[in-house]
Amino acid sequence: MTHPSAERIVDLYRDKADDWVRDRGATLYCGEGGVDEAIWLDRFAADLSAGATILDAGCGSGWPIGAALLERGLQVTGVDASPGLIAHAQATVPMGVWSVGDMRESLPPGPFDGVLAWHSLFHLSPDDQRKVLPKLAACVEEGGRLMFTSGQAHGETIGDWRGEPLYHASLGPEAYRALLIDARLRVEYDGAETGVWLAERAFLSAK
Repeated sequence: MTHPSAERIVDLYRDKADDWVRDRGATLYCGEGGVDEAIWLDRFAADLSAGATILDAGCGSGWPIGAALLERGLQVTGVDASPGLIAHAQATVPMGVWSVGDMRESLPPGPFDGVLAWHSLFHLSPDDQRKVLPKLAACVEEGGRLMFTSGQAHGETIGDWRGEPLYHASLGPEAYRALLIDARLRVEYDGAETGVWLAERAFLSAK
């Protein structure tokens, strides 16, 4: 049974958008919890040419992830369920295209050269992740990449943020691998240890 706080997660970011903007800040994390965001964004963008199209699913305020991708010369389309966070992105990162939406319900039309769900997919229940991850994968263009973060074992974790329960969940590594393989993506970096998954869709062979 899914923890009740899973139903609150979208409303939490809607209600406390300004608090999240202040708490998250505009700086990439540098190794906190073993994740150096700049390194992972460089890996994600390594084979993408300038002007490549990116879908940032669960983009938040556009800072710092969306802004960092734009600085790398990429075109970013971001979607988030919090109107307040999207309003902040539109006001402060106008080079991107930002819209309100719940990734469980719909995603901007693709395909995209890169699809990112950084610290967002893991706010969904395991059942929802099983449904959403194939949809994200389907947005990836030939030769494109998908990167997302997860926990390191199947289960739910309930944190605390500003006195509110903060829901996180994860599938097991074997489940993520199976979903990516089913989506015809090749796993380049396995998230079993780091909690960061990076996969690529191969180019179709010329006939």
